[in-house]
Amino acid sequence: MAVPDSVNLRNLSGTYNLNKSLSDSTDATLQMQGIGWIVRQAVKFSNVTLHVKQFVDEDGFMHIDNEQVTTGNIRNLEERIVDYQWREKDDRIFGKVNGRSRYVKLDEIETEYLKQGWDEQFLAQCESEVIQVFVDSVGKKPNWEAEQVWGFEIVDGQKRHTRRIVVRKGKEEHKVRLVYDWIVDKDEDADLAY
Repeated sequence: MAVPDSVNLRNLSGTYNLNKSLSDSTDATLQMQGIGWIVRQAVKFSNVTLHVKQFVDEDGFMHIDNEQVTTGNIRNLEERIVDYQWREKDDRIFGKVNGRSRYVKLDEIETEYLKQGWDEQFLAQCESEVIQVFVDSVGKKPNWEAEQVWGFEIVDGQKRHTRRIVVRKGKEEHKVRLVYDWIVDKDEDADLAY
């Protein structure tokens, strides 16, 4: 389903499903990042739902919390503060990582692949600003590093939330686009008889 017009990079809160038929395969990228075959198979065959909660804290910092839930109820929470400060965390899937996030003008992105495909209407509404995310592995030799850009594209005729990712490890590099469908949260009280 298309993302509603009310959803933008300052208001990403909602529920999304990873559309695997429109997204690139992540298998080679995950293998390069040291993720084992069994977990990669689970990712390949599971439905992935993304619950996003975006808010500003009492100190004025923007937060974007992403909880990924697979069919087998495997959960992974990524909590981001959009202030471009490096923060280390122990990720359930990737182990120890360092990450930082920011809002940035698209023309400031250096990697060409990450600048491609964005919806012109989306770019006009946000003054060409996107979310840029960096994640580096910690302690693995050689370490991998990932750069992501989040925004909206018209895919299969609909506005969809997408994330373009480039992951590098030594001379090896993988480019991936993830495409998410908007999910309308069902009103839990709608079916109750009063």
